[in-house]
Amino acid sequence: MKTKFTRPTLALLALLLATTAQAQETPFEEVAKTRADKIVSVLDVYIKDKTTRIRDHIANQYIALHKLHDVRDKKIESARKNTDSTQQLETIKRESEIAIADLHKTFLTKLSREIDREQVARVKDGMTYNVVPITFSNYLLMMPYLNQKQQNQIMDFLVEAREYAMDGGSSEEKHRWFGKYKGKITNYLAAEGFDLKKESNNWAIRRNTKGEAFEIVQSNRIIKALTFDNEAKKESTRNLIAHQYQQIQELSNARDSQMIEIRKRILNKEEADIAEAEIWGRYKKKLDDQRDLFVHTLFKFLNSDQVEIVKNEMTGHELKKEYSKFLDLLPEMTELQKKKVYEYMLQARDNAMNVVTSKDREQWFAKYRGRANNYLAGQNYDLRKATEELEKRTGSTSN
Repeated sequence: MKTKFTRPTLALLALLLATTAQAQETPFEEVAKTRADKIVSVLDVYIKDKTTRIRDHIANQYIALHKLHDVRDKKIESARKNTDSTQQLETIKRESEIAIADLHKTFLTKLSREIDREQVARVKDGMTYNVVPITFSNYLLMMPYLNQKQQNQIMDFLVEAREYAMDGGSSEEKHRWFGKYKGKITNYLAAEGFDLKKESNNWAIRRNTKGEAFEIVQSNRIIKALTFDNEAKKESTRNLIAHQYQQIQELSNARDSQMIEIRKRILNKEEADIAEAEIWGRYKKKLDDQRDLFVHTLFKFLNSDQVEIVKNEMTGHELKKEYSKFLDLLPEMTELQKKKVYEYMLQARDNAMNVVTSKDREQWFAKYRGRANNYLAGQNYDLRKATEELEKRTGSTSN
C-alpha cells in the first residue's frame, strides 16, 4: 500500500525535523555545528547570544536537510525495487521538493530576523562553498571586458543556482546545481557573441603564471614594477595585462594573415597596396580601441601613477628616453615647445603599446620623433647645428 503525502503533512514533517533536539548529539549534528560555527565566524556579529542563535539556526537547517534527504533517498531506493516505479519516484521527489522548499523559506525567515541581507548572502555562500563569489570572479578573469549588463546576468544565474544548491544533501548535489546554471551562463554568453572555448583556452594560458608564453613572461615582468595592497587586485591586474598581450598578438596575426592573402590573390601591385592599406587602417583602429579599453579597465585596479608605470613598462620606457634627448638637444625650448614635443612622444607611446617587439616600438618612436623634429624646425631651430653642439658638450657622436 502506497502512503499518500499531502503538503501540510510534509510541512509539519519539515518543521519537526528542524526543531526536534535529541538528548545526545549524533556525529552529523556535531559536524553541522562545526560547519555553522565557521559560517558565523565571518558574519561580523559580536553579541554572543545572537551568534549562538544564528549558529543554531544554520546547524538545525543542516540537520533537517540531512534527515529529509535521508528519508527521500530511502523511499527512492525502496520504490526502485518495484517493476513500474516511474510515477512513484516522481511523487517522492515532488513531495521532497515541497518539504525542502518550506524548510528553505522558514530558515531564511529566521535568519532575516537576526542579520541583514548582505549577511544572509554570506551564510548562503558559506553553505555552498563560496561558489558564487569564486565563480563570478573567475568569469571576470576569463572575460575581463564583460559589460555591466552581462555581469549582472551572470550573477543572477549564480545567485539562483545558490538558492537550490544550499538545500543540496551533498557537495556533489550542490555542485550539480551550479553546473546546471553554468550551462545557462554559457548559452547566454554565446548568444552575446563570446567564443567560450577560445576564452577558456586563453584563460588557461594566463593562469599558468610559471609558463613561458610571451604574455605570461611580459605580464610577470610588469607586475613586479607595481605595488598592491591585496593579492586579488594583483592577480586581476596581471591577468588583464596578459590578456592585452594576447589581444595584440591575435589582432596582429589576423592582420598579417589577411595581408599575405591579399598578395597571393592580387597580382597588381597598386591594387594590392590599396587593399593592404585598408586592412592596416582597419586593424589599426581595432588595436587602438583595444588599447583604450585596456587602459580604461586598468583604472579599476590601479591609480594614475601605476597606470603610467604599466604604459612605460610595455614600451621599454622609450618616452622618457626620447623626451630627455630633446631636452638635452634643445635646452632653450620654451614650455609650450616642450609640451608639444612631449605630446608627440605620448602619441608614439600610445602606438607602441599596440606592438610586442622592440623593433616595432622603435619604429613608432622614430615616426613621432620625425614629427617632433619637423615641428621644431618650423620653430626655427637648426637641429643639425644643435646636434653638433650637443656632441661637443657630451663628447659623443650621434647614430
